[in-house]
Amino acid sequence: MMGSTYIPQGTTTKLSPADREASIKASTDNLRREAFTEWPNDAGFDGLTEHRGPIELSVKGNIPVWAAGSLYRTGPGQCKVDDTKSGTFHVSHWFDGLAHTHRFDIVPPAQSEDGPVKVLYSSRRQSEKLAADIKKKGILRSITFGQRVDPCVGIFSKFASVFSKRQDLVNVAVTVNTSMPSFGPGSVVLGTDASNMCHIDPVTMEPKTFLNQSNLHPELKGHFGAAHGLVDPQTGDYINYNLDFGKQSTYRIFRLDAATAKAHILAVIPYKPAFVHSFFMTQNYIVLCVPVAHYEWNGLKIPWEGNMLDAFKPFDPSEKCRWFVVDLRHGRGLVAEFESPARFFFHTVNAFEEEDSGDIYCEVIDFPNRYIIDGFYYNVLLNRNNAGREYWGKDGQLTKESYPRLCRFRLRKQDFVTGAASLPAPECVMELSGPQAGDFPVINPNYNCKRHRYDYILTSRGLSTFFDSITKVDTDTQEVLRWEGPHGHTPGEAIFVPRPPASAGEVLDEDDGVLLSVILDGPNRTSYLLCLDAKTMTELGTAECGFAVAIGLHGRHVSVSI
Repeated sequence: MMGSTYIPQGTTTKLSPADREASIKASTDNLRREAFTEWPNDAGFDGLTEHRGPIELSVKGNIPVWAAGSLYRTGPGQCKVDDTKSGTFHVSHWFDGLAHTHRFDIVPPAQSEDGPVKVLYSSRRQSEKLAADIKKKGILRSITFGQRVDPCVGIFSKFASVFSKRQDLVNVAVTVNTSMPSFGPGSVVLGTDASNMCHIDPVTMEPKTFLNQSNLHPELKGHFGAAHGLVDPQTGDYINYNLDFGKQSTYRIFRLDAATAKAHILAVIPYKPAFVHSFFMTQNYIVLCVPVAHYEWNGLKIPWEGNMLDAFKPFDPSEKCRWFVVDLRHGRGLVAEFESPARFFFHTVNAFEEEDSGDIYCEVIDFPNRYIIDGFYYNVLLNRNNAGREYWGKDGQLTKESYPRLCRFRLRKQDFVTGAASLPAPECVMELSGPQAGDFPVINPNYNCKRHRYDYILTSRGLSTFFDSITKVDTDTQEVLRWEGPHGHTPGEAIFVPRPPASAGEVLDEDDGVLLSVILDGPNRTSYLLCLDAKTMTELGTAECGFAVAIGLHGRHVSVSI
């Protein structure tokens, strides 16, 4: 069913492996000439408003009826609070922007109607209590990811601030979980890198309950976990870890049972504390890879600094990433450990097992160091006071070695060992580096914990302080299809919606589906929902807002039966 006549706004380009060097050079050249200063994406980070709606959007082209459902997007919203006792309060780091969740409802036509789908939009802020406290006090009184501290604060005031941090002022704005155990079918729960969760109304997105992992199990008393908890495709169980600081910091891998809503500890792992944003799961194992993002003072420097970023140890290239393999099915706990050279990562892609050998394959996007984190300060993203120029102009930032890598590692079953003085290293069996590696990877969700072929990633041609394109990577051939919008059109994470089978026996290709991405039209300071054919990376249609929608972090599509 077609809407109005649709003229594609962007273009799709095919890149072979031989094109990679040219794309690296083009991206580097764009950064050297500071092309990002001409790419307006500030409307996606600043001056954002709440629209409780629902507002009907203007649909152009064809958004398939089978994509009907709700697309939830969450992430940072407000980056400043006006009229506080100290004037305007500015949030320093994008990850600390105040939580703002968005819902795009793709509504099929009624059976009696013949026409295109409708798209309705609404949004809701979830950190109103925190915003009110900032307005009243003029400061941010909770532990943050990277909020800058006034350098003029004296040692006594800093010591006092350690004890003034408020645990009840939470800001949960990273991931969207649906139908989680303990919350019931149809539930929507927001997650973050702290052990906090926010249960929201699935329709209005109003916060219903803020809770902690310790509410699920008394041993989950640590303050941190993975923003990207995983759902076991076989059982529906929710899997995550809890990090407890102390003289000996401890990771507890746990499973929240879908049938009983009870939490069970799968493994207790004493190891130095670090920032671990995501992890891996296969049919039979959980794999926790701890990158070189370790905290000083066994994590106890976090309350002293008031944020996680300033509590990191300096990046040490002689350190190792430690891989912990935990049994998921049979209660055997930790079954293997591996080590690999120093790297940093935010996002795992997928993991699966080889049927014959039992070897584990883990795919991840990693970085040579932690410098990428500094690129998400608002001053850099918005190039305030030439901070973007300073960040991208640093020595080493514009070399081929500074780009992220899309890597697939093999953990051999025959190398499984624990507690050894010398640990085996995972084997890198696939690597793609350069601008095509990008970040914010997604796959067809039907292939979670299975061997997959296609990754969909936000990428940069060096034109923006954020991302400027969406790529499809064929991990078998390393060919790339890249969608790029007009100048100044900034994409958000692309969510894969699989096409449902037309009949019980139909076998679908892995890339048979669509991608939904919220695009910021920077020059016009508006946004639109883009629908791409996941096979060809060509545009099918859009739903256009008359205002800017925040460039968010992550999202989830919840299908409805047609």
